[in-house]
Amino acid sequence: MLQIIGCLAFAASVYGHVASITEQTNEHLTLTPLPDGKLLAHFGFVTHVQSYTNPHEPCNHLLDYSLFPKAIGQVLQEYNVREMHLTFTQGRWNYEEWGYPPEQSAGTGVELWAWMKGEKSLNARWKSLTNVLSGLFCASLNFIDETLTTEPRLSFRPESLMSQPQRHANASRTDEDIQLRYGSLPHENVCTENLTPWIKMLPCKAKSGIAALLNAHKIYNSNFHAMGIVARSVCRDDACSDRVLELKQTVTVVLDVVRDTGRRDWSLEAVFDRTLNGSCPLAHQSRVLVNMDGSSEVKEIKPAPTRVEESSHLEGMKVAIYDLHQATQELNIRMEWNESVFEYPPEPIYPIVYAQRYFTGYGQERGGLRITIHNRSPDISVPITYYESVPWFLKFFLHTLIVDVLGQTSGENDIIQKMYYQPAIDRVQPTMLECQLLLPPQSVVTMSIDFEKMFLKYTEHRPDANRGFDIGYYDLPILFNISLLELTNSSGAYSQTMRIYTDTLLVSLPTPDFSMPYNVITLTCTVIALFFGSLFNLLIRSFHVVEEEVEPKKSQ
Repeated sequence: MLQIIGCLAFAASVYGHVASITEQTNEHLTLTPLPDGKLLAHFGFVTHVQSYTNPHEPCNHLLDYSLFPKAIGQVLQEYNVREMHLTFTQGRWNYEEWGYPPEQSAGTGVELWAWMKGEKSLNARWKSLTNVLSGLFCASLNFIDETLTTEPRLSFRPESLMSQPQRHANASRTDEDIQLRYGSLPHENVCTENLTPWIKMLPCKAKSGIAALLNAHKIYNSNFHAMGIVARSVCRDDACSDRVLELKQTVTVVLDVVRDTGRRDWSLEAVFDRTLNGSCPLAHQSRVLVNMDGSSEVKEIKPAPTRVEESSHLEGMKVAIYDLHQATQELNIRMEWNESVFEYPPEPIYPIVYAQRYFTGYGQERGGLRITIHNRSPDISVPITYYESVPWFLKFFLHTLIVDVLGQTSGENDIIQKMYYQPAIDRVQPTMLECQLLLPPQSVVTMSIDFEKMFLKYTEHRPDANRGFDIGYYDLPILFNISLLELTNSSGAYSQTMRIYTDTLLVSLPTPDFSMPYNVITLTCTVIALFFGSLFNLLIRSFHVVEEEVEPKKSQ
């Protein structure tokens, strides 16, 4: 009887808790023709939950996971995560041809960073978080150990909530003691086994709405694809009775439509091999946006959009909007140009700020790293933060850091505003370098530093040791202002801080001759076989004296 009463009381308390939850989900797809004829498709799914609980109730920490995925909610609660960013990327984002991405881009492979509250058992919770996410997304995140984990001080800041950011300006002071952990795996491959659990976290899965276009065969046949998750949990008071959860899932794909036909005409059916059959029933807003570049080229878009608006980010850009809630029949959006063959632009369209990174030197003992950062703004100095994380087997020498400014008279002291350096410890922690720079207008800033290559144990080499070791991309957060954004020629929406990633580098370390053990084993086995065989033969062989029989002479 007491158990029945307890169950009823628990159910009543949970019901009262559920009644105080407000949740909403939105989905959108942005299609943008790029200058080189390719098509950029950006999928966005945002789920927002706001709950009010009584701190005196025994079940105030429980939530009714209706639209918000329970797996992510439990991860945020169990490990006290305030904000988490996870991206899976394959390919290279071409800044020189495509401009800046519609969302925060990421480097090749897997990248994870999270803000967790409290200092108690922080490293243990970070290790458990990587193991749990590794199982959820069928990835190798469990290989992010202490030798690949850093704690950036200057490069990363918690992002404000996208939905109603003004309401969270006075967030609780309980979020002041959060700490950051960052890790990446540049050699990680991305495939359908990562996309499947990602789709299962959507409210409508891939059964209806915009997610129905997520065809794995088409996505992984693209020039670039990135899949990301951003989860946030914000307590607006000390007791965490007013709590906000937000989950943002994105997929960014660059498809080459010119490769097959020689024309840049495209349609949903030709690009994704699928069409849209209405919106997700659970979505509050479901839209498809097609960016028009505003040029004088003749093009046609069918069917007619719900409405056409001016872009809020770039002047002269028009956006065709399709409201899927108003769609009454199958929707197959297509865009056509009045041209027989597409002609590629003669010159690349460089963004305002872009960078390259490469190795210098030769040999397997020492080398150097050089970074070139371009600022094409004619009259604006751009503040950036340079972040570099290198494995422990590359020993940087900070005294060799040289900063050169081409075309300007500014010195090193005028460029570097602030610096944080963490030296590597063998097999314990990587090297981390952060620099806050101020790029002069119309300048090219070059940073170079020398390093020494360490010797690894033969057990620490990968099976393909002669291929080399991947050195992750470096991150370049840029703080844009409004006047600078108007100068950029990009392909999507902007946020205030834009991150630029360089290519992954490949370094060759001193590699032992792995064929020598085989040669030694072969030679040793041969000698032992000959010696043992001869000795064993002499020991077990029995010798007998054989008398020669003399045949009697025949009488004549």
